[in-house]
Amino acid sequence: MSSLNLWGICCNWSPYACYNAAGMAKRELPPNFRLMRVMCIGRINQALILRAFEYGADGVIVLECVDEDCRYGPGPEVGHTNVARVRRLLHYLGIGQERLVEKSFAADDMEKLVQCLWDFSEAIEAIGPNPAKPRQEREAS
Repeated sequence: MSSLNLWGICCNWSPYACYNAAGMAKRELPPNFRLMRVMCIGRINQALILRAFEYGADGVIVLECVDEDCRYGPGPEVGHTNVARVRRLLHYLGIGQERLVEKSFAADDMEKLVQCLWDFSEAIEAIGPNPAKPRQEREAS
């Protein structure tokens, strides 16, 4: 098992319905994946995404509703903008923008979400630990 830290920021609605359905169906998910549930991706700010890396995430995936399913109107569009801005910052910080992934889901996309989380886990495993972590933490990963 990898000791890399994978974090998800998940909209409370469609993506969380998929995540919850996967749990109810006892679908296996990456063991090193942790989820933070928020009411809407459009209601979080860039600092929250960056904070995940500050607290040791090797990769962060933002799970949002498909545009037409958003209960809060422009939520996914605000999310797209925030993710794009944070990706640029990650590039400048030397962390690498490929460590931040954004994916959209409808409420019935459980299989798609499960596969997406495994693909995300494999992609982060391939690039290794976050280079911004202290050396001791990178070596332990």
